[in-house]
Amino acid sequence: MAFASPLGRFGMVTTTIPVGGIGEVRVEISGGTTTYHAYSVNRAASLARGSRVKVVEVYPPRTIVVEPTD
Repeated sequence: MAFASPLGRFGMVTTTIPVGGIGEVRVEISGGTTTYHAYSVNRAASLARGSRVKVVEVYPPRTIVVEPTD
């Protein structure tokens, strides 16, 4: 089975991403959902739990960078 990249996909913050820190984001991928460690593209801003985001960078195997879509 080929690896499906989360790049460009949308997800939901499940653990708040604090200023300069790491949280978690659930991304719909390959017919299911996968949870990734996540940083905000803007490290000076936090992203609250429940925020809808888009994946803009991937650091294999399980870390992503996201931007808010709201």
